[in-house]
Amino acid sequence: MAIALSLPTEAAARWTRLRTAHFQFIGDAPAGQIREVAEKLEQFREVMVRALPGATAVSPVPTIVLVFSTDRALTPVKPLFRGSTIDVAGYYQSGEDLNYIALNGEYTDQALLTIFHEYAHALVGDTLGRVPVWVNEGLAEFYEAMQGLEAGKAVVIGRAPAQHVDLLKSSTLMPIKQLLSIDHDSPVYNEGSRRGVFYAESWALTHYLTLGNRERAPQFTKYLLALRSGVDGGTAFNEAFGADTSMLDRELFEYVRQVAFPALRLQFNQKITGEAERGTTLDDLDAEIYVGDLQARVGREKKARTRLQAVLTRKPDAARASTALGLIDYRARRFTEALPILERAAGQDPKDAFVQTALGRALTATLNDIPALDDRTATLAKARDTLSRAVEADATSAYAAGLLGYVELVEGANMAHAVSMLERASQLAPSREQYRLFLAQALILQGELKRATDYLGPLLARGSSAEVRNDARRLLAEAGNRGSQSAPGTGRPSGSGLLALNAVADVTLPTPIGPPRTIIRLDLRPVKDGETRVLGMFRAIECQQAGVILVVDVDGRIVRMEAKLLSEIDFITYRTDQGGSVTCGALPMPQRVFATYRPKPGAPAQGTSDGEAVAIELLPDDYIVSR
Repeated sequence: MAIALSLPTEAAARWTRLRTAHFQFIGDAPAGQIREVAEKLEQFREVMVRALPGATAVSPVPTIVLVFSTDRALTPVKPLFRGSTIDVAGYYQSGEDLNYIALNGEYTDQALLTIFHEYAHALVGDTLGRVPVWVNEGLAEFYEAMQGLEAGKAVVIGRAPAQHVDLLKSSTLMPIKQLLSIDHDSPVYNEGSRRGVFYAESWALTHYLTLGNRERAPQFTKYLLALRSGVDGGTAFNEAFGADTSMLDRELFEYVRQVAFPALRLQFNQKITGEAERGTTLDDLDAEIYVGDLQARVGREKKARTRLQAVLTRKPDAARASTALGLIDYRARRFTEALPILERAAGQDPKDAFVQTALGRALTATLNDIPALDDRTATLAKARDTLSRAVEADATSAYAAGLLGYVELVEGANMAHAVSMLERASQLAPSREQYRLFLAQALILQGELKRATDYLGPLLARGSSAEVRNDARRLLAEAGNRGSQSAPGTGRPSGSGLLALNAVADVTLPTPIGPPRTIIRLDLRPVKDGETRVLGMFRAIECQQAGVILVVDVDGRIVRMEAKLLSEIDFITYRTDQGGSVTCGALPMPQRVFATYRPKPGAPAQGTSDGEAVAIELLPDDYIVSR
């Protein structure tokens, strides 16, 4: 469909801005709808903060919520797959510097189910850091079913989703030891008929440990606190519940087969709606800036650029519009084009943390491309001054503090300030391992080797990626080398003292630049009893006299699924580029799919099939299997 990009006229709907303690709401929906969304999101966040031990009331980066009046109004910011629109009622968009939530006010409840689930993951990550998959999904599934009561004064948590209860009562539960071992790469998590059982059992165990057994609830809190302190999942679970899980297996088995499940009513001391009950009118051009910025973040750069340039034509001093425009070039690593735009914006509004952080972020990203030491030094100084203004404007921004700490680390003149900023960033965003790596490096350069190794040990053992673990290993080796060279009794490196600038670059970690992540949960076909779903590449359809064989490559293993007629198979597409009919032979281009079939007992003989084909779900190329 064509999307009009002309700016609002006098007759256009007025926009409303509503600020609450943890969100900024902007919408062209009626003010009452915006207040309703504000109330529900603040309620949800309050409940999650109460539930997560050690949770902070401060968000590491701001979250802006766009509440659109209709699906048509939401469409310009809907995410894309392969350049075409995905039809969603709402979504959560994370970013290093800023988070967005966008939803259709006509379908608030539907949109909030997905948003609650994904926002729960963000809160768990911000509070507990990297946690085992079962507890991450269990907490999200448990709390997304929250129901508000009494106009914002109370909520009920713990409602049992019927689909989970029904599935658990008709399925064989996984042993808890198996549940604990599942990670994001496990086949059970990504494919097969047990995937639904994993989600349901994660919810059930979380429900049982939270509401089902008063003696187990303190153990669950102890477990979560241990995860927050960096203890690995297996050790934390054993210390909280004991190494023998057989008793807990029996308890959970009995729990999921009961008729009713407990729920908890939480009463608030006062109605949670936010600081501005009625909201204020927002200028149409200012609202367009937020729409344009979000468009750019979900891959609609061309439309975003047109929208933002139109704003600047009518309002040349709109610093946020210039910043959003400059960030389009920045994300594409066109730094030569981005920097003048971002510098102009920073000069227009020196007190806007978002504007200052964007310039500091771009300056930092150019450091590795500056060969001359004098130019590099000048760029570092400009980045430091810019990011200092950002931190002064918003002391709760983990990203601004982390970038300033990194700049101080590379500059090397004020390592104490580098440590201070990186400690703040690590506390505000414990899930961002990069900040702890930078902090450890600053501590090494400052001679505090014991503190550095205390941060690096858990990252080496349980870092979320091979890159993080390798960086931790490299820095531990650096700490060891410096420890062996220390002068007796000083605790400081011997010889030349702190590393010179070019030596720092040898162990400097990558600048924390990364594209934002848009989270979309496809409405996949449910896996029924007796069915298995696998993730693989759909390669061919073999047409035979007795029927057809569908050939799917699953990590190098060929799965062959039979059917008498192609019409008996459900072909479901989540792609926007599929057309024409399904025919016999090899596919011109193999397609990534979820393939569902009913397995035959025992291994198939050569030339026969693995089972009866049920469904083929065609996935977008850039679809990431959701958490």
